[in-house]
Amino acid sequence: MLVPMEPEVGDKVKLKGYNSASTRGVVAAVHGDELLVRLDESGELVPVASAGVTNFSLAARKAWKNMPHRRVGRPKGARHCDRVSVTLRIDRELWEQFRQDESVGLIEDRTATINTWFREMLDKLKRPKVCIDVA
Repeated sequence: MLVPMEPEVGDKVKLKGYNSASTRGVVAAVHGDELLVRLDESGELVPVASAGVTNFSLAARKAWKNMPHRRVGRPKGARHCDRVSVTLRIDRELWEQFRQDESVGLIEDRTATINTWFREMLDKLKRPKVCIDVA
């Protein structure tokens, strides 16, 4: 028998149809079907029906319960590519410039761009230019 998952104190939520389309907060208390939400911007406590929020934390718990062994946040798809996830330390100024270029459309596909740059640099390392003096 499946037990329905319920909202919990500490869940991150977005309020539906509130003053702003992006009003977010954290569940401070749960009383049956009513939640007491502390708004991120003002700290104000607002009572809301659980149906009146998008509960990101609950969605994540449900996804984890349904697919606990998925890798890198996504299920294995039908795509056949041999990739690995890596963590790199990049200078903040360089990364901010990269993100800016990405946001204005100069970089359309982050993965493809970085793969291309790596390939170009590795090719240069493997085949250094050789100067032959014919004198």
